[in-house]
Amino acid sequence: MIRVAIADDQQLVRDGFGLILRSQPDMHVAAAVADGRQFLDAVRRDPRIDVALVDIRMPVLDGLRATRELAALPDPPAVIIVTTFDDDAYVLDAIAAGARGFLLKRCGAADLIAAVRTVAAGEAILSAEVTGAVLDRVRATGPASRVDLTAYALTGREGDVLALIGAGLNNNEIAERLYLSMSTVKTHVTNVLAKTGSRDRVGAAILAIQAGLAP
Repeated sequence: MIRVAIADDQQLVRDGFGLILRSQPDMHVAAAVADGRQFLDAVRRDPRIDVALVDIRMPVLDGLRATRELAALPDPPAVIIVTTFDDDAYVLDAIAAGARGFLLKRCGAADLIAAVRTVAAGEAILSAEVTGAVLDRVRATGPASRVDLTAYALTGREGDVLALIGAGLNNNEIAERLYLSMSTVKTHVTNVLAKTGSRDRVGAAILAIQAGLAP
């Protein structure tokens, strides 16, 4: 059972998310609160919470600050930032704060459910449009951000996979582009993340762009 906390100052949003999640047999809404301080209190009371859906703009304590404060707690839940704002600065701030996912409130119920399951499994999730905003912002930083990949000791094929991650391709598209099986691609992606110390695909994509691998 995935235990979820919802933090949003809009009652309608809390009720809507709760209704969607409670419809799933493997999900339980452990808390639904209206601000970041109440959210932190709820997590402290219930350390079994696995995933938190957190709005960025809330009274008392906003979602980004609340996410940062979670880092001081033992075994904090995985945070998915859910907001109406798709400004890439918010996305980068959320990633820096430790968020594992970023979804826009206009996403569908299926996307929300999939995101909760994904981060509960230890992975990261960003909507396609949000990922694009992040990568565009990194590209705009130019050559000054160029990094050297030599120390990571990637194989040639792992370098190819990293480049395609940086270009925004998913595993299916990488498999088709490189004429590899899905299992082989997943192995390469796992190795790339481990060798580069990237927390997720977004981190790997940013690294690929900064290294000049991705267009």
